[in-house]
Amino acid sequence: MPPKPKRTAAPKTGGASQAKRKPRQTKRSEPTVEPVPAAPAPAPSPAAIPPVSERWTIGTALVVVAIALAVVVAAFGVAKLVTGDGSDSITLEPGVPTAASASALRSYASDHGPVYWIGPSENGTLEVTQTSRGVYVRYLTGGAEVGDKAARYTTVGTYPLRGAYQRITASARSNGFGSAKLAGGGLAAWSKSAPTSVYLAYPRRARLIEVYDPSAQRAKALALSGVVQRVR
Repeated sequence: MPPKPKRTAAPKTGGASQAKRKPRQTKRSEPTVEPVPAAPAPAPSPAAIPPVSERWTIGTALVVVAIALAVVVAAFGVAKLVTGDGSDSITLEPGVPTAASASALRSYASDHGPVYWIGPSENGTLEVTQTSRGVYVRYLTGGAEVGDKAARYTTVGTYPLRGAYQRITASARSNGFGSAKLAGGGLAAWSKSAPTSVYLAYPRRARLIEVYDPSAQRAKALALSGVVQRVR
């Protein structure tokens, strides 16, 4: 028998028999999205007690009164401190430290409103200064002259301030402050970073009282002992 013819494969053609290849598409790289930073936390509320930059303090008192003297004089005029026997009078110019007797200070407080102190000076000079912020009673010792710039003397400041007790209460609840209750329903508060000044206030009294002493221990002892009283 003759041999069978061999089958030959059909030649590959590129027409319809071959599927069209789609061109490769390059993938787009997605843009990097930066994370949105979280909103900053709200700043804490300032302490209720007036900060150092807003209040007249012992260390900066004379500088402040020298700058503000012209404005203060126009606002306050001139006050008189009269001694107990009425034979002598002392002119108390705003911003000018003035020596005064206990009886003269009592006369002044009677005419101009509440002033606080720790009693008559036993072994020194009683110095009184009236400014736009309040009245300061300073206890000079060791032969110090009136107007001495050193911040080493016990001082009691009286500041007219509505809501003084509410402000003290708010400060007492803040971090960084110490506090203690006073007889008569009052409250004392002090900054732990500056304990040489202790602040006092009482309900329904529009006065903030500052007791300053270079010794933080003595300032606190005076403020809490009950010796800080209105001049009468």
